[in-house]
Order: sequence, then structure tokens, then C-alpha cells
Amino acid sequence: MTSSEEPTRAFATLRFAGDTLDPEEISRIVKEEPTRAYRKGQRYRPGPRSPVVTGKTGVWYFSTRHRIPGNDLADHLDALVRLILPFADADKRLRELREIMEREHLEAHVTCFWRGPPGALKPSIPHSVTNSLERLPADIEADFANE
Repeated sequence: MTSSEEPTRAFATLRFAGDTLDPEEISRIVKEEPTRAYRKGQRYRPGPRSPVVTGKTGVWYFSTRHRIPGNDLADHLDALVRLILPFADADKRLRELREIMEREHLEAHVTCFWRGPPGALKPSIPHSVTNSLERLPADIEADFANE
């Protein structure tokens, strides 16, 4: 495959983190199983070839990488927004998440990944997505690159 034929790859992640995070509580509210989750002090294996490590803080992590088909970053970001603001929910889920974040001193982070062929136009993050994620509040990091 020549460089001009290299496919575009895109996905997004949502991560809650904090010393008192209870992963089951986040899963119960968002009604989704995480890609990875552990409590502070829990031992886990970060990868198939990695040694067992102990979590320095609690983490609930969801990646769209193998869950959302296609490489349109907007589709992946929409999936994250639906986790916190499902249709016809009247912001109930968002309120529950904000209450837990405040009570347990949790932080939320979103990372957007995009890799495209040389010369491809990098995507932008829609304002509606930014506004929705900031309501959580979650910081948003973009990792966009042409290869």
C-alpha cells in the first residue's frame, strides 16, 4: 500500500479518574461496560505482554476503537456524548455523573485520536460535542496527525 492509500484511523476515549472512583458506579450510570476499569490499589495487567501493576488511582476507561465502526471521528465522539447525554434523558445521567464527580473528586478526560495519510485534511471537533463534554466537565485533548 502506498502512502496515499493508507487508511484514515479514528477513535475517541472517555476516562474518569480519581482515588475514590468506584468503576461499578460509573458503569451503572452510563449503562456501558468500560474497556478497562480498576480501583486505586487494585492490581491489573495493562496489556497482554505487560507485567501486573497496581493502580495509582481509580480509572474507568471507555474506548470507541473496537466498538464504533468506521473512521469518521464525529461518529466516535457522538458515541461518547450519548454515554453522558442519552437522547430523551432530560440531563438525568449528566446530573448523576456530575454529582459523583463532585462527591468523589473525580476528573473526566476525553481524547480524540485521528491518523490520516499525508496531505489529508485533519478533522475538527464539532462545537456541539465540545459544549456537551464541557458540561460534564471533561477536558478534551486532540491527537491528530498525518502519517
